[in-house]
Amino acid sequence: MKNKIFRVLIGIVVIVITFSAGLWLGISFEPFKEYILNAGRYNSSSSENISENTESKFSVKPVKEAIDLVSKNALDKKSKEELLSAAVNSILSNLDDEYTEYFTTEEYEKIMESYSGIMSGIGIVITLNDEEQVVVVLPLDDTPAYRAGIMEGDIIIEVNGGEIKEMALEKVVTMIKGEEGTKVDLKIYRPLEDRTIELTITRAKFLIPNLVSEVIENDVGYIWYYTFQDKGAQQLDREIQKLTDSGAEGIILDLRNNLGGVLNDAVKVCDLFLDEGKIVTVKGRLEDKEVTDEYFAKGGKYAEIPLVVLINGFSASASEVVAGALKDNGRAVLVGEKSFGKGLVQALYELSDGSGIKFTTARYFLPSGVSIEGVGIKPDITVELEPDSTEDTQLIKAAEEIEALISET
Repeated sequence: MKNKIFRVLIGIVVIVITFSAGLWLGISFEPFKEYILNAGRYNSSSSENISENTESKFSVKPVKEAIDLVSKNALDKKSKEELLSAAVNSILSNLDDEYTEYFTTEEYEKIMESYSGIMSGIGIVITLNDEEQVVVVLPLDDTPAYRAGIMEGDIIIEVNGGEIKEMALEKVVTMIKGEEGTKVDLKIYRPLEDRTIELTITRAKFLIPNLVSEVIENDVGYIWYYTFQDKGAQQLDREIQKLTDSGAEGIILDLRNNLGGVLNDAVKVCDLFLDEGKIVTVKGRLEDKEVTDEYFAKGGKYAEIPLVVLINGFSASASEVVAGALKDNGRAVLVGEKSFGKGLVQALYELSDGSGIKFTTARYFLPSGVSIEGVGIKPDITVELEPDSTEDTQLIKAAEEIEALISET
């Protein structure tokens, strides 16, 4: 089992490095799916309406005047874009909210790309080997790289005619990524065949993987679910089906180091494993009104399969929604360490120039009615992971527990 686990973890690390642009920007998650996808937008006409309706009580005109005056006359020269960013940041800093953040247009686009689960590129997972060479760990299924015949173990030598030796991995990823329909030239060395291959690949949009899975110990399916994104639960559904078709009789769902993501996905993940019961309650403000949203299970496809969930101190936000809901409904055994303790909900809003802001809009409550903000979720079985250990003792314990549950059923 150790070798298989090791390969799984290597894959995880590589994917995190490759897709880090937005996946890890927030331990926050979106309470209302439309915010993430296309709502929460703000435009200049809204500003005009506010000013007209409130007359002299409130106006954004002084802000515009200040930006104009400072940009034209201040000795310390600043662009209007810089001043606008500073103004928005000043508004957010007025909130007693550690999760507020302002995103430039480029940053906001990357966040939306990550949460949507769609990326544009060629579809490879890469890493650096001991010799600082860029090695293909995995060509993702049904992507341009896969169709072009790129194989695991291929070494990328050049991108668009330029050598990439000793170049930072993140920079190589940026060079290979690009808009759908554009082309990238790659020179690849294939050690298995001792030959060099030159390819021109047309970039396309593809689904970003949000999990790694493997059958371990013959009858146990292991899934590391490392981010919650739109349609992520659909990927999970397909993966569980593959595992059970391969003989898995129980599932270990690993939420360690999963910092969160989209709430709707967390709800759908729970719904795969629950026949009935409350999943989560969200209470907050929307359009100047107090709102309460309750989410319930609607009949899970895998409601009977034995389930163990792994958590640790970096399991946060949406991860805690899933772990808490499954624990409170008596559906899973939790193994590991106490979770992060983030019970607040942030919303992402797109502004008229394409930039975005994030701030806290609500608090969520587990089915038991408790808020885990600043508290976290205590596992049923606590296993501290020693930093210098060569074995994943938490996963080993989870495997023991799932085997016991399989035996009981």
